[in-house]
Amino acid sequence: MLYTSAARSPAEPGLEGDDAAALTDQTAHARCIMVCTDDSALSEALLTEFRQRGYSGVVATDGNSALFQLSATQPDAMLCDQALPGYEGMALMQLIRRERPDLDEMPIILMSDFGDRTDIIAGKLAGADDYVVKPVDIGLLVASVEAQLRLAARRRSAGGPQPASGISGGLGANRLSACHALLDRLSFGVIFYDPHGQPLFSNQTAAQLSRANQATIRAWVMRQAGHNSKDRTDEQSSGSTILDFRMIPVGVSRANAAQHLFVVVLSLSDADSGQPVLAAMIFPSTNSGLLGVGLVGNAIGLTPTELRLAGHLAEGMRIEQIGELMGIAKPTVNYHLRNIYQKSGASRQSDIINLLRAVHLIDRPTITR
Repeated sequence: MLYTSAARSPAEPGLEGDDAAALTDQTAHARCIMVCTDDSALSEALLTEFRQRGYSGVVATDGNSALFQLSATQPDAMLCDQALPGYEGMALMQLIRRERPDLDEMPIILMSDFGDRTDIIAGKLAGADDYVVKPVDIGLLVASVEAQLRLAARRRSAGGPQPASGISGGLGANRLSACHALLDRLSFGVIFYDPHGQPLFSNQTAAQLSRANQATIRAWVMRQAGHNSKDRTDEQSSGSTILDFRMIPVGVSRANAAQHLFVVVLSLSDADSGQPVLAAMIFPSTNSGLLGVGLVGNAIGLTPTELRLAGHLAEGMRIEQIGELMGIAKPTVNYHLRNIYQKSGASRQSDIINLLRAVHLIDRPTITR
């Protein structure tokens, strides 16, 4: 392993403006690093290095220990060993990204013995903000952590409500806050960018869905920003215009179905605008935990059991998988399914699924920005 012992000051030369302020704000509460590994030599070396740089640190030796500690504390960043007992590092990371939206802004860096290109791609697609191959270069790892913390600080700063142009006082701020609150309830991601590719706003779903793919999505937006003013016709010179549509494979669902993110890049302002705004809308091919399923189910009068079964259908699960998960026999599943058909007026299973997915809202606690 390589070691770097010189402590880094948040206000050192080379860091200016927002970056220096971001690091100063973070050190004010002793930034905490969680190290998840059962390699005692590695955890000791990492904690020693980070503590010398002014960080506090906690250690989890397996997946269950990590989840327990995360229920009591919220680290600023996590270093996760892929070879972790219990949950493997990648599985633990995916669980955190799926079940803990309050930790969306916590960078996770995966440490692995496997350094092939396909391994690194898989790790980042699974949700890792960075991927470090063992033996760990601790100096490089520290630099990666600090870069991710600066990025998270800028994201928080950019996402905060600001008074709308030309509107002053509390009314404008309240309207913008209301707009942000609405966008945060959508089950698909929305990110606004300035002409330089810096995020102006990201709703909660986008922060969760696109973390591993932010660089890719930003590159698509920037590429279209370069073409936008050159290629648009007079008929497209104003209003909202779709510039690009792409797909990113992200793994498989609980039903072993392939999952993708569909990304739409739009221009939301005139081509000759002095401050053009671009956007990325990010649609997951499979959504879980949709408030919309509950709303639709209640609207058509489903019982709690029928609503639970309908939710699994909306996730793309097969009938036999639903029966096994709910602990009921196939005839009972079919009985409840017939009731759902009758109440919804649908004649095919695909019609039921489309109906349940029609309301694109997500049920999650509101997070103060």
